[in-house]
Amino acid sequence: MLSILPRAAELYRRQVAEGLDGNAREALKARVFLREWFTGKISLEPQPDGGLIAHWNENAAALLRTAALGTSGSGGRI
Repeated sequence: MLSILPRAAELYRRQVAEGLDGNAREALKARVFLREWFTGKISLEPQPDGGLIAHWNENAAALLRTAALGTSGSGGRI
């Protein structure tokens, strides 16, 4: 099971990178995974110096679920 994690992490890293480079399909797949990983909510807390701190919860099962299945969604409607 532990050997799945590095492969899954690389898959998601590639999807995010390709999505940022303009690949719409990979951007949609990365968006679905990131939404599941961060449980759909990231809150931003303003700081006195003008900065922001992000708060989120991680759902580690999202990484394992998709890696174990060997698939990831497109982000589109079913």
